[in-house]
Amino acid sequence: MNILFVGDTVSTSGRKAFEHFLKIIKNQHRVDFVIVNGENSAGGFGVSKKTYTELIEYGANLITTGNHAWDNKEILEILKQVDNIIVPYNLFPWAPGKRIYTNEELNLAVINLLGKTFLDTPISPLVTIKKLKEEGFFEKYENIIVDLHAEATAEKYMIGYLLDGQVSAVIGTHTHVQTSDARILPQGTFFISDVGMCGSYNSIIGFKISSILEKFETGLSSKFEPEREKPYIFNAVLLEIEKGKTKNFIVFNEKLE
Repeated sequence: MNILFVGDTVSTSGRKAFEHFLKIIKNQHRVDFVIVNGENSAGGFGVSKKTYTELIEYGANLITTGNHAWDNKEILEILKQVDNIIVPYNLFPWAPGKRIYTNEELNLAVINLLGKTFLDTPISPLVTIKKLKEEGFFEKYENIIVDLHAEATAEKYMIGYLLDGQVSAVIGTHTHVQTSDARILPQGTFFISDVGMCGSYNSIIGFKISSILEKFETGLSSKFEPEREKPYIFNAVLLEIEKGKTKNFIVFNEKLE
């Protein structure tokens, strides 16, 4: 089974990059399932009805989120109507949204975890992992993908090694900068600290350079405005999974002029 995981897709430029390169990758490789982190798809903050629809129409099978899940309130209505978008598992249990995506045909489960370090995360991912272990979650599905939405590299590595051999992949998202540490851990779990983003190349993590500089130079509150101009970048990873283990992978870091 081949699973394509696409990094944080930021605003219009990210969605355009996703549409463009997904067509190319599907023409060149067999892709059985497409996951995209869409929490920045609506102007950089959250998921809207429009961006949800576009990502699905372009070819996403599942949308994951993160700490910006609630930035656009339209997601609350989306979550009531569909089952192919998930929110982080370790939010408060009474928060809305589907926590685990499952596909019985592919014997696949996908979960979203928020890191604790430097993020206002209600429940530690370690508590969540322990709970899932006690419930036998890691034995229920042969193929399990974890979108680990976190700031700290060390925390991501810790969780990667903690889950090595129990899941097919632990894929870091959130920092929007693709890291060069993609690897298969000793017991067959794919790991990368951050898969990167889809968005404008000449930007600061997908946002206009001027708006970020204003914030840091003045210390005043400044709305971060997404950059929508070309060139675009596309960051993703294609995993070849057999019997729950990742056998091979391809990392994509593409540019659209």
